Amino acid sequence: MGFTIQQEAAKVKAARRFQIHADLRDVQLLDCSASVAETRAESEGQLLLGLRLETSVLSSVQGCARFAVRIIVHGDPKEREREQEKHLFEVACRYALQYALKEGYTPSQEELDAFKEGNAVFQCWPYSRELVQNLTLRMGLQMPPMPFLRLAAKPLPKKPAVERAS
Repeated sequence: MGFTIQQEAAKVKAARRFQIHADLRDVQLLDCSASVAETRAESEGQLLLGLRLETSVLSSVQGCARFAVRIIVHGDPKEREREQEKHLFEVACRYALQYALKEGYTPSQEELDAFKEGNAVFQCWPYSRELVQNLTLRMGLQMPPMPFLRLAAKPLPKKPAVERAS
């Protein structure tokens, strides 16, 4: 099991153009919140995990680009009632990532947007995995390690079948 971020081929190429001209310099935790249901039945077995991502470009000035990545992970027992609004647990963390840009390189908005939606999230994932693991353990939840995060190109849309006249 894992989570996958899919991007169109053009966005993957745009993110790569940014990536080859940038070096990660800093990952800073900006804020974090965590909650667990006060009244919960002891859940045996695996949890269903959910993921929500929010990304933004904080700045892009000569020689430096900064992004914000918010990762929200929640979990529920597999037997969860569908009407239930609150999750068994939720952890939200927001990071600032700073990249040094090669001299003479100015990223386009397309490159910045593509990079923030995939690669920047991917680079925050190990920090989020560790944070969620530690916080859920302190919440008294026995949770296996967070799954991998994968980056993948979106599959091309299937072309409709062409009917042949007989």
